[in-house]
Amino acid sequence: MKLKELFSFRFYIKKLLELKDRPEETARGLALGVFIGFLPVNGFQVLIAITIAAFAKASKIAAAIGTHVTNPWTTVPVLIIDYYVGCRILRILGYQVMRVSFSTFSISRLFSTGLALLAPTFVGGAFLGLIFSILSYFGFKKFVENIKEKQNAETA
Repeated sequence: MKLKELFSFRFYIKKLLELKDRPEETARGLALGVFIGFLPVNGFQVLIAITIAAFAKASKIAAAIGTHVTNPWTTVPVLIIDYYVGCRILRILGYQVMRVSFSTFSISRLFSTGLALLAPTFVGGAFLGLIFSILSYFGFKKFVENIKEKQNAETA
């Protein structure tokens, strides 16, 4: 298997379709993974998603795959978008939010801003994660149902 193939969208769709779980379980697992993927818990996303999937009767493999919404190429942009969306939401709710400029970003500044950076990122991640997990749940479920209908029509 080539590295390029491992990071392709088609590869993950193929793996999801190969699962023996019911479409409902797979869609639930995928949605859970997508939600966790948007949260700023990098490094623990797969572990968290699989643990919650076990309790939620969702596909653990689909949950792990869903977390790949953030990967080495998308993590930084997703976290930045999470931060800005979270700032916007918190301001709408009446909270004061310290604006961090990413043009003068540094690791030392990251540690000094800590919670001021993490709170909006978590709020934005939860908001975006909720939206994209709902879309992925219904979208993937409909996708699988359409494929099964086609397969049934071809065999009939």
